[in-house]
Amino acid sequence: MYRGQDNEMQGIITDILIGLKSKFVQPVLDENGRLLNMLEELKRQDREGMADLKERVSLLEQKIEEIPLLVLSAIRDAINQATEGE
Repeated sequence: MYRGQDNEMQGIITDILIGLKSKFVQPVLDENGRLLNMLEELKRQDREGMADLKERVSLLEQKIEEIPLLVLSAIRDAINQATEGE
């Protein structure tokens, strides 16, 4: 009879553990999976944003490098126009 009670207790404990897993553990695992997916999406967006930002900075650097040439060209054109009017 003791053997039967042991099996019965084992079954009850198994049922309790299965219930605990489905009520407490599985929702946490599901939420962790959802959060992981969100983090991966945020990382992807961050990488894309950084690539876009690097491209914009590169274009800005290029424009800044062109400014002295534009200023010198403008000064040269102004001098040429002034000398043509004499």
